[in-house]
Amino acid sequence: MNTTPIPRSSWRICFVTTLYVTLDTFVRQQAETLVKAGWEVTWVSAPRTGNQPAPPAGVRHVPLPIVRGSSALGTIRGFLALFRLFRRERFDLVQYSTPNAAFCASLAARLAGQPRRLYAQWGLRYVGFSGLTRSFFKAVERFVCACSTLVQPDSASNLAFAIDEGLYPPSKGRVIGHGSACGVNLGRFDADQRESWRAVHRQEAGLDEGHVVIGFVGAVCRDKGCNELLFAAQQLLSDHPEARLMLVGPCDFLKTLDPALLAWAQASNQVIWVPPTRWVPEYLACMDVFAFPSYREGFGMAVVEAEAMGLPVVVTDIPGPLDAMVDGITGLVVPVKDGPALASALRRLLVDPSLRARLGAGGRELVAKRFEQTWFMEQVRADKARMVQEGALHA
Repeated sequence: MNTTPIPRSSWRICFVTTLYVTLDTFVRQQAETLVKAGWEVTWVSAPRTGNQPAPPAGVRHVPLPIVRGSSALGTIRGFLALFRLFRRERFDLVQYSTPNAAFCASLAARLAGQPRRLYAQWGLRYVGFSGLTRSFFKAVERFVCACSTLVQPDSASNLAFAIDEGLYPPSKGRVIGHGSACGVNLGRFDADQRESWRAVHRQEAGLDEGHVVIGFVGAVCRDKGCNELLFAAQQLLSDHPEARLMLVGPCDFLKTLDPALLAWAQASNQVIWVPPTRWVPEYLACMDVFAFPSYREGFGMAVVEAEAMGLPVVVTDIPGPLDAMVDGITGLVVPVKDGPALASALRRLLVDPSLRARLGAGGRELVAKRFEQTWFMEQVRADKARMVQEGALHA
């Protein structure tokens, strides 16, 4: 681990996302690292709710009317609020991510004359669409990239995909380290605590050691591949009474799922539903296999978090998750939107404890080598200092 003292600076950075929870989840560690290095850090998002934690010490939060969805009036209000902020305050670097915030902030920062405009490209929304909708959102994505002076996808495969799609030239994009938005805190995702956590939460869920649990963490919705996951589970659980499916995450988008599959899952005593929780590592400890059959991702933090807890993973062959694992070493890869292939891969792991153990050990080793958070944050700090020291870039 690099123990070189971090040089101090007086540079000013502004992070912009649509929702406060994104800042708290993906930017908190970056902000803390930069504050320690002497940066002045500002967060901008829609107002935080009362139950959300305050920003880190030394970080200012500016709530602005940035909204989700396709409201034209909301987009204009968000753009104008950001433009006024950027005209009033001269930041050395403006970083933005998430669709609406990126659109408004990239344009506002450019028109306000902010010299360094960093687009943290944590996923490509248009990939999940087709037809005219896909063309429209791809045009928006290209516009955001054009307004930015640098684009940073959080995986090498998404960088290659974006360049192949003509979103920006190779000279305009780069990935930090081996990818991810924030690295993995191995003090929090501590595999040494797995057995004690496993015992507590399995008892709460009515599980014993004879149960083999296939797990998922994320929004339970179509784009996360949950139709395919429920299809696969329906095939497997009927043949394996000892098997369980544990779904951890919000259920705000259940209407995007196949009604028949959803009805089966809600009625089955082999499916365990866990609402959004701060205790993700503990629930990962309950699982034996981790499934992540998403249609599109920037990186797939859930994959490396599962690997950190010693779980074999099954992912789809899409940019992002492929950078978070190694096929045959930490898990298995299946074609996207292919329920039978997903069922086959999960069955292999369900019936083979030695394969689960081997892939799980490979995952822990991979995360320690490539995605450990302290090392990753030093790469982030150095990269941002480099951007400022290089001087203003021109889109």
